[in-house]
Amino acid sequence: MTTPFRSGGWRPCPSPPPACPVSSGPSVGSEVTAAEASDGGGPSGPDQVHPSAAHQLSGDGERTLRGKLAWLVLAALVLGLDLWSKQVCFEPLPEVGRTMLVEPWFGFTKVRNTGMMWGALQGMGELLRWFRVGAAVVVVFMMISTAARARLLQLSLALVLGGALGNIYDGFRFGSVRDFILVDFDIRFFDPFPIFNVADSAISVGVTLLALGLLLEDRRAARAAPQK
Repeated sequence: MTTPFRSGGWRPCPSPPPACPVSSGPSVGSEVTAAEASDGGGPSGPDQVHPSAAHQLSGDGERTLRGKLAWLVLAALVLGLDLWSKQVCFEPLPEVGRTMLVEPWFGFTKVRNTGMMWGALQGMGELLRWFRVGAAVVVVFMMISTAARARLLQLSLALVLGGALGNIYDGFRFGSVRDFILVDFDIRFFDPFPIFNVADSAISVGVTLLALGLLLEDRRAARAAPQK
């Protein structure tokens, strides 16, 4: 008599049938189990993350963290440059008078500013100190919540943060902000131009870039939106 086998097709088998050897080929159950294991099926398949996918997610997270740390380093460099310039340029200046480097357009003069640019909020140093601290906290939160690849926005926020920290240091350390950079280009509406420092410059450039970045993001989102 002959008996069919899955693994080898038809071949002779002695009687009685119980004497036939058991096939060594894979059973249906084992084939299903192998298939389930290969495509992530089975009881625990859907809950498992493929090792390569987990490695990719980990790599993306590390790159994002490194990117944001790089922008924080830039903010620290702005802070360091501001404090260094104040120590080197502001401190040696005489209390009264100007030291012109490019007559009559550019020079240094010593000013202790208890307010903001253009003389705003003079004498409100205590309020301004905490206002700047709050603004710096908001900027840090924005840097964390903004994608590291959004370079223009991150650059603007890093400049604003570094400048804000420089003026915060002055406010708590000296009770005023050390300004010393003098420019006079005889431009209408900007004459006289307020005395400023490196921190003020970083903040001004950062705010301008931030506005530009937000405008570009709005235009990009408008182009990507479906047309009705």
